[in-house]
Amino acid sequence: MTSFKRLIINCGASQVTAAVIASSGEELEIEKLVTEELDYDFSQDDAAMKAIGKALKRLARFHKFSGSATLILPGNQTLTKTIRIPYVEEAKRAQVIAFEAQQNIPYPLHEVVWDSQVVGDDGVETEVLFIAAKSNAVDDFYGQMSAAGFSVANISAATVLDYNSLQFAYPDVDEDVLLINVGSRSTNLLFRNPSGFFVRNIQLGGNSLTQSLADSLGKSFLQAEAFKHACFRGEVDSAASKAVTDSSESFMRRMSQEITRSIVNYRRQYGGAAPTRILLNGRGALLTGLAEYLTATQKVSVEYFDPLQRVTLNSSINIDTDVLRLQVSEIIGEACRDMIPDAAGVNLLPEGVQKANEFASKKPMLLVAVACLALAPLPVFLSFQQANAACSAELRTIREAIVPLQSNQAAIRENREQAELAAQSIQLVEGLVNSKANWIQFFAELQKSLHDAKDVWLDQLKVVRDTPEGGAPSYEVLVEGQMLVREASNSSSGIDQEALFDRIKGLQSSFENSEFVVFSKSPVITWTSLRDGLNVLPFSINLVVDTAKPL
Repeated sequence: MTSFKRLIINCGASQVTAAVIASSGEELEIEKLVTEELDYDFSQDDAAMKAIGKALKRLARFHKFSGSATLILPGNQTLTKTIRIPYVEEAKRAQVIAFEAQQNIPYPLHEVVWDSQVVGDDGVETEVLFIAAKSNAVDDFYGQMSAAGFSVANISAATVLDYNSLQFAYPDVDEDVLLINVGSRSTNLLFRNPSGFFVRNIQLGGNSLTQSLADSLGKSFLQAEAFKHACFRGEVDSAASKAVTDSSESFMRRMSQEITRSIVNYRRQYGGAAPTRILLNGRGALLTGLAEYLTATQKVSVEYFDPLQRVTLNSSINIDTDVLRLQVSEIIGEACRDMIPDAAGVNLLPEGVQKANEFASKKPMLLVAVACLALAPLPVFLSFQQANAACSAELRTIREAIVPLQSNQAAIRENREQAELAAQSIQLVEGLVNSKANWIQFFAELQKSLHDAKDVWLDQLKVVRDTPEGGAPSYEVLVEGQMLVREASNSSSGIDQEALFDRIKGLQSSFENSEFVVFSKSPVITWTSLRDGLNVLPFSINLVVDTAKPL
């Protein structure tokens, strides 16, 4: 069996996991594995990509991951659809799939990157698993990977990789199995039978439980998430944790209903048998009582999936094995694609990038060809070199005469460089003297503005200097401070934001009266402090400084 070593990065909705995996005979070895938790408000979809980018940069900078990598997209970022097409030759299959898919997906085909996986073929019809992701989402993931220093060799979809890890970890399984992978944003349902598999992704995950808890408690999503984890750690008394218990029971009921609906749909549309065994996977499967509840409602044996049965761990990996089993199924499924027959997998890397990667793989051969072409004139060069020997002797004589002149030239160059350095130092000193006086006057004006405004102070002052190449320099002074809000500033109906805003605008206008300030940008006011009961109002103002009067 061919040996390999691969870097696989699984970008989930709540964490990013990177693993270096090598083949070891018919087994796999995880040589290095690091998980970076994503730090953002899970209820804000726009913040996820920035958090993923930061996690990827930490993997590269602090954990020394680098090179070509396979990226796994989470289920909530992909569309998975099973379609049936008439049997056609493989060369024409993509065109037929594209036509059928356009009738079955909710957005134009040119707005997605897609690939397909054949899951059944009876000679009359071909059953195809169509997997797509929006082009802008794929571009965002690819851009974050590139910004972190990784080259992307392949973009895989998590929805089908559980099938590979199930086949790899349980090679002798011959029964109908339902593998449930519970993630943060979505849950992947994989129906496996002796003749193939069926996949359905439902938008129900651990974040659904948190949102339900937030609604019942009247808290923000982040507060509900922290409260949920505190309850699971036993840090909250039973009375306070009743809301978590109720939300958990509601979540399990919804999960069971979705599973039942999926089983009925699977049996009706695809003629599959009901699963005789259910395997749980994913960090969301750690919910207390979930396995027991599904056992009771589905009348089927429910146990936790172990994708590490044919995988060894390097001694440097210090992660609890029980936790690790729940988060590496997709990574194992991607790593073993070349080790099992009829493996499932797609590549959502844009076609242009794939062609660029193919060209890059041919570069060594092209370099060899160029080297051979470059050596072709060698005989002619040797002949010319012999004819040039006489000229070389005369050239040496001339060079000997030039040596004293070159010495004088070097001394002149050195003196000129020293003079230029001295001139630069003088300019810096002059600028420092001028800016010192300007700073003193500028601070005095700021102090007067604060004194006139009353109940205002500054916490931080930052100077931002930008000197673009070939353009005029710009100077900005960012002032951050707070305003004390007295009772007189509050109306009977709540906070009088307009009055407070006018006070800060007045302070801003006072700042603009300084001879050093050209104009200022609109102030940024943080109202959350007042809503949380504090009597201070944080604000920040960008002052654009006149470049003719340096600070």
